[in-house]
Amino acid sequence: MTAVRGFAQVPAAEREVRIGLHRERTVSQALVMSHRGACQVFADGVRMGELPATDGLRIEPAGKALSARSLAMSFTAKRIEVVPVLATGGFRLKATDRKGSERDYPGRLEVVPANGALMLVNRVPLEPYTAGVVSAEAGKEHHQEYYKLQAVSCRTYALTNQRKHLPEGFELCDGVHCQVYHGRNRNDSIGMAVDATKGLVLVDSDIKLIHATFHSNCGGETMNAEDLWSKQEPYLRATRDTFCLAAPHATWERSLSRREWLGYLDRRFGFNPADSGQVHAVLQYEPQCRDLYLGNTWPLLPLKHVREDLKLKSTYFSVRADGDRVLLRGRGFGHAVGLCQEGAMAMAKAGRTYTDILHHYYSNVHLVDLSTLDFFRDEGDTLRPPGRGAGPQAR
Repeated sequence: MTAVRGFAQVPAAEREVRIGLHRERTVSQALVMSHRGACQVFADGVRMGELPATDGLRIEPAGKALSARSLAMSFTAKRIEVVPVLATGGFRLKATDRKGSERDYPGRLEVVPANGALMLVNRVPLEPYTAGVVSAEAGKEHHQEYYKLQAVSCRTYALTNQRKHLPEGFELCDGVHCQVYHGRNRNDSIGMAVDATKGLVLVDSDIKLIHATFHSNCGGETMNAEDLWSKQEPYLRATRDTFCLAAPHATWERSLSRREWLGYLDRRFGFNPADSGQVHAVLQYEPQCRDLYLGNTWPLLPLKHVREDLKLKSTYFSVRADGDRVLLRGRGFGHAVGLCQEGAMAMAKAGRTYTDILHHYYSNVHLVDLSTLDFFRDEGDTLRPPGRGAGPQAR
């Protein structure tokens, strides 16, 4: 892995991402307050006034527009923007039509009506967004090297997936569908790690940003991308991982009745419960490594479908029948493609650097400064041999 800096063209900190907030459910009323100084308020592009720290702006749908009120302002508009006066400022947001705590966000807020409710979009510089995601995804009290690699992964993932929600009016959501983001980071260790890796992203051999996928625990072995999502990525290859085996999410169990288990396989896959050979294969199943199909019998029983249907923690599990009960004993938590978070945490504690850990989980990748990416792409076009193509397409 190569780390490259020094060809600054566009400062990475100036890049913004547009994050859809509270996408897990509908928000029809919201209270917006300023953070660190006042905010300016715009209605359809026209400045309406300033929102001081002692006031709040209540916003709700009004037909096909929005209605907004504060102590000093009252107006309707089709689009409202709340912009902090200070570069370090931001806004606080509370959905007032439901229970939930107030959240504090860096950057600006945009609000538009959407099917009788509010669409809330946070326009936030990339680095504060990255810090917020690391805070939500990684949690507290981890090693500094782990926070660094998580910052690089989250930054890369965000830029690779910026078109994921464009038809909906924003780029990424704030839930597990993209990356969990609950606003401003308040952890000093995470802030230091994000600063130390500022602008660094992972690219493949064609200088393309990679899909920096990660999961909680691989159970001792990660998966090839094509084994789960059908499309091969040269940097998402299966690898052994002994560091995560004693972690909190290393194992799990699920018990079903024999009737439930065989009935499910019959309904879902056309499995024949009268075939003793097939029944034995799905009641006494002990994989020596990650399989793609349960019991390696016919009809094929794709483990990824079994996991989705039964909401299991992973596709890596054994099956043992005991009387009328069937016990599934699993390893790992998550899709198992890319970086294993609990394995990476253990590696960091053991003294591995964040670049070594990233290289373990992502094959043949390079660490580059985001501001140099265009420069290296141009060089890559010049040096790339004829017929090699443009490399893997974004999924």
